[in-house]
Amino acid sequence: MTKVPLPPSPTGSVTYEPEHVMNYRGGSVLGKKTILKSDHFPGCQNKRLTPQIDGAPNYRQAGSLPVHGVAIPTINGIRNVLVHIDARQNGKQKKVLWHNLREEPVVYINDRPFVLRDVEKPFSNLEYTGINSVRVEQMESRLKEDILIEAARYGSKILVTDELPDGQMVDLWEPVTRDYVKTPLEVYQELQMEGFLVDYERVPITDEKSPKERDFDDLVHRISQVENDTEYIFNCQMGRGRTTTGMVIATLVYLNRIGASGIPRTHSIGKIYNNGLDVSDNMPNSEDAARRGEYPVIRSLIRVLEGGLEGKRQVDKVIDKCDAMQNLREAIGNYRNNILRQPDEKKREASLSFFVEYLERYYFLICFAVYIHTERAVLHAISSERNTFSDWMRARPELYSILRSLRIAQPCAAEESMDIEI
Repeated sequence: MTKVPLPPSPTGSVTYEPEHVMNYRGGSVLGKKTILKSDHFPGCQNKRLTPQIDGAPNYRQAGSLPVHGVAIPTINGIRNVLVHIDARQNGKQKKVLWHNLREEPVVYINDRPFVLRDVEKPFSNLEYTGINSVRVEQMESRLKEDILIEAARYGSKILVTDELPDGQMVDLWEPVTRDYVKTPLEVYQELQMEGFLVDYERVPITDEKSPKERDFDDLVHRISQVENDTEYIFNCQMGRGRTTTGMVIATLVYLNRIGASGIPRTHSIGKIYNNGLDVSDNMPNSEDAARRGEYPVIRSLIRVLEGGLEGKRQVDKVIDKCDAMQNLREAIGNYRNNILRQPDEKKREASLSFFVEYLERYYFLICFAVYIHTERAVLHAISSERNTFSDWMRARPELYSILRSLRIAQPCAAEESMDIEI
């Protein structure tokens, strides 16, 4: 990491090195050996996406559907996206429900987003699996105060870390005033004051992992509170994994709200059977099956869950609709191939871990597609007959038993799940 001299202390008699600042940080969130890393970095932008919106990397829309995704934007980038969608009171008055799926504490300084990182692991997200939106936003409020307090000690400047095009990290001094240090919640509240018709919701999800049942419920609850013509926007860090999954969930909900689920309406949909459709008959070669997501754990799900096959078909169509940044089935297949062909044991284990996480995400999406089709009452804000996805899954312990086979003795079970030949 590049060393730069610090500005004078308030007395003007002492200068400090970056290591000194990091080692003596004493905030409740911005603590010892933590850094503020710029959330915009080289290589984030997918240049093939259109339109290219300034300050909003990787913006895209799921076809003509009211579902959008984007990487972490600048404040002006958020504004540009809202202008693009016409979410202004003096425009077409489209309402927007914006979901921030970041689990990591983020703060905006002078229009740019910065994320809290460990100085020893600047490229790794801090994980707070299970944290709720209230606690994340409380952390961000305290992080803002830590920044203001520390900046007061260093001539109204805060030490931040940027990433250069060659991947090197460089420490820089960013000028700080209270009016230009904002939490994400404050940013969206100010945009509302500017006249943008945007509602903001934080749904923290751990990077590279499947949303939990509670996360599905949070998204359904929020979407059920707004009109059908609302535009849904999702962001994470790069706008790839979590964002794409959020887009898939929102699309599944939207299609059910307008009566276009593609799943037939029978009283047996959602029931569990010991003997279901055997989709392993006449299975094509393994590479074709992998592209279609036909893994043993998915075949088992389809056998026991009535409507599972139709749910998978719908999920596959939606995945393909939202795949501008990531196609979940292709990602699973890529990790499968890495495991089969990777000679390095550590890299192979890393691919195996991602393979399991992504396959679990796919599994839950299929379950969710069947759930949202059978429990249409949750799509109506005034309905009192709510059966959450968490409750629906708990009422079907067989579904967890199938999934548990993927988790128990992970290497063995996961490798069996990669064997999709008959």
